[in-house]
Amino acid sequence: MNREVLQGAKGGLLFSFDRASIGYPETPVLDAFSWQVARGEHWAIVGPNGAGKTTLVKTLLGLLPIRGGQLSYYGSDGRPAARPSIGYLPQINRIDRAFPIDAYEVVASGLQGTTLGQSERNDRISELLEAIDLVEYAREPIGRLSGGQLQRILLARALAARPELLVLDEPMSFLDRSYKELFGGLLSELAPKDSTILMVTHDLPNTITDEYHWQTLAIGRW
Repeated sequence: MNREVLQGAKGGLLFSFDRASIGYPETPVLDAFSWQVARGEHWAIVGPNGAGKTTLVKTLLGLLPIRGGQLSYYGSDGRPAARPSIGYLPQINRIDRAFPIDAYEVVASGLQGTTLGQSERNDRISELLEAIDLVEYAREPIGRLSGGQLQRILLARALAARPELLVLDEPMSFLDRSYKELFGGLLSELAPKDSTILMVTHDLPNTITDEYHWQTLAIGRW
């Protein structure tokens, strides 16, 4: 099934799908799927449950291999490159809140694989905890955090390493109105305006934050 998408050209390409087959062995979810995302673009990925939004995200994260066609990544020089650094905020209901880890450790996990020294890591974590106004909860187990507090911690983790691509998987789900507004403000404050952002959402993008210009990738039928 072909998917018609809007394509932007804000900057050089970051990645592209070309007639890709995405899914699981013998169970394609998206077929002949083409999409281009340029650096600095902001995309809302929308569609009904089961349409393939999560499968698409897993493919971008490298958790699922592409089944056919091509997925290409590009460097800042426009040449083919390895997968860019990606910051990922998962759906909050998929987090095991019984896992014995505190807020500080969650944010710190976003710096794994970086070349920062310990002092620089500590400074970055402290900077983020202060930005999300949760310094006093740094050593609080995640099981004791409210849904909104945990979502802010997960956003800080996703942004910790200043990734080239930020992927948000339904960040507004399971949050009340006040926390949705707070999250939108934090996203605008913490993610540079030239960040490349993909957001799986059931909300209209401008109900989250109007600081960005959102394009829409609609998958499946409503």
